[in-house]
Amino acid sequence: MDFKRYEFTLDCDYPHWLTDLRHIEVIYEFLMANDFTRVAEIGSYSGLSTAAFIEALNQGKNFKLHIAEPNPTRQLQILLSMCKKPDNVVLHVKNGENLLEHWTGFDFVFIDGNHNIEAAGAELLMVLRHEIPTVMAHDTNLSSLDSNYDGKGAELLGRVLKSHKDYYWVEDKEKRPNEHTERGLFFASKDKEKHEIAKGIFEELC
Repeated sequence: MDFKRYEFTLDCDYPHWLTDLRHIEVIYEFLMANDFTRVAEIGSYSGLSTAAFIEALNQGKNFKLHIAEPNPTRQLQILLSMCKKPDNVVLHVKNGENLLEHWTGFDFVFIDGNHNIEAAGAELLMVLRHEIPTVMAHDTNLSSLDSNYDGKGAELLGRVLKSHKDYYWVEDKEKRPNEHTERGLFFASKDKEKHEIAKGIFEELC
């Protein structure tokens, strides 16, 4: 994935919130390796991780993308204008729980919104209630780090899906120089074939 065209998303007030490029590449490669019909991103901020979804659409994928972002930034709006399939993208100015509660039928969801127990816990409930088959989540290892940022909800999501009998999972939380990948990128799917695809991508890129 060519990140140069999306570098403007790095110019934001809280760059430390952003997903590492390595993990965004994982998301992009996974999207390109599968044929989803209805996907969601919970939490976009400046749009850096959203670029993986937009790039996949621009490279020929044809899923419907629903984005839950209660505070859309200027950078996110610019990014969405770069999509060659604007009818495939729906921006919901609301939180993740609200989106997942009222919009159903998602076959893949990436969760990277508010990571506290109340918010991420509610999103986890919606994942389980609506039996969303394939999930990725960012910052699932925050609570083990020396951080003032509340990541208990994201950790809960990861731990619950790891122990769930119906989900296969893989996670990268390795510490690397000049990266923040130790914060964690978690994947879980009920589909063993999709898990094998994700596992191969994680092994190649992480």
